[in-house]
Parts: sequence; C-alpha cells; structure tokens
Amino acid sequence: MKYSLANGGILVGLVALLLWFAPAATGADEGIVEIKTRTASYTNVTVAGKGGTNIYIKHAGGMSNLKIEELAPDAQQSLGYAVATSAKDEAGAGSNALRIRRRVGESTQFLEVQFANGVNLQAGDWEIQLGFTSLAAITLLYLLFCCSARLLCKKTGTEPGILIWLPILQIFPLLRAAGMSAWWFLALLVPVLNLVAWLGWCVNIVITRRKSLLWALMLILPVTNVIAFLYLALAKANPAD
Repeated sequence: MKYSLANGGILVGLVALLLWFAPAATGADEGIVEIKTRTASYTNVTVAGKGGTNIYIKHAGGMSNLKIEELAPDAQQSLGYAVATSAKDEAGAGSNALRIRRRVGESTQFLEVQFANGVNLQAGDWEIQLGFTSLAAITLLYLLFCCSARLLCKKTGTEPGILIWLPILQIFPLLRAAGMSAWWFLALLVPVLNLVAWLGWCVNIVITRRKSLLWALMLILPVTNVIAFLYLALAKANPAD
C-alpha cells in the first residue's frame, strides 16, 4: 500500500527562507580619480564599460582594457565587485577552479555564456566560472546519478527510457518508479508543495523497493541522501511478503 501524506503519522516541520536579489542599475560612465593595478597606475579615470572579467576605462593616457583580477581588492569593491578571496588566492586558483561570485551594483543582461578556458556563466548578478577539471568532475557525477537513477527505475519494474538521461525530464521516470502520478511534476515547481512532493517520493520509493522506512529518512537528510539513493539503486529486492 502506498504511503498517504494525509493519513501518515509523520509530522514534518518545514522552514523556508527566500532571498531575492535586485540588481542596481548604474550609469554607463563612472568617474574615478585613480585606479591601480599590480603593474600600473591610471589617473583621471572614467569607467566606460564593465564585463564579467574585464573593465574598459578612459584615462589621462588614453583608453585601456583591464582584467578585474589585476585590480587591488579595494578598487574591485569600489567598482561594485564582491571580493571573496585575496588577489593572491584569485591568481593561484587556476583555470581548473570552480568559482561563484555575486557582482554588486551593476546592470547586466539576464543570461550570458562564454567559452574561454572553460565555461563562464553570467546570470543576472551572479557569475559562475567552471574550469575544464570542474566540468569533467560535474559531468562524471551527473552520469553517475543518471546510471543510478536508471538502475533504481529498473529495480522497481519501470522502464526509464531516454528521459532518465535528460535533465529535469528524468523526474518523470523517477515518479513512475515510485508509483506516483506525473502530475506531481507540477507540485515540484511550487514552493512548499515541492517539499511535500519530495517527501512523498522519498517514502514511496522506499516502500516500492520494500526497504525499511529508515532509508526514507536517510534519503531526506543531506549527505546521507547520497548513500541512501545509491543503496536503493544497487540493493537486491527483498523477498515478497
């Protein structure tokens, strides 16, 4: 018998915190008395444009294109860039690093993707830099998840098909594996309801696999959810009652 959230004896407390970030629009040009980099100093500076990794300035000697990482931390902050690490740490991070930072006080288009020494994704105020090593690691982890999800579906007698390899769409075969309607996908798009749908899936998939409900708890909790998911995908089926 499937678990019913209405009749269950489990009381779950849900606390949701939502953060909304609104980018502050600035003018095209900004006047600055002086900007110093590691190798040069520019006076009578006017910032003509900003990018994710570069700024374009007019100064007493003409025009220049400067890399953000070459600026001193105080100069980066004055231009609206959040400084998460020191300049030395930024320089030593290497092209293989995964870096996420929020750019403050700057108007940018909603989504922009650049391919240079990896992938540079800009979404609103946020910038995500993925080096080649990070991309390879994320790809391997995603393939591991897809293979585990495929095994989990097959262990429940459900044929996952090609959807199990596709982001987002893989939700549908996983819902079928737990004996849940595909309409639960809509609940996953609604705040709070998505938590109810997730809790219901965790309990139903464990019951379908004929495992202890302790595994449902482990599937819900962070860190242990990875272990529980792999266990449900790899474990042999229990004998029918």
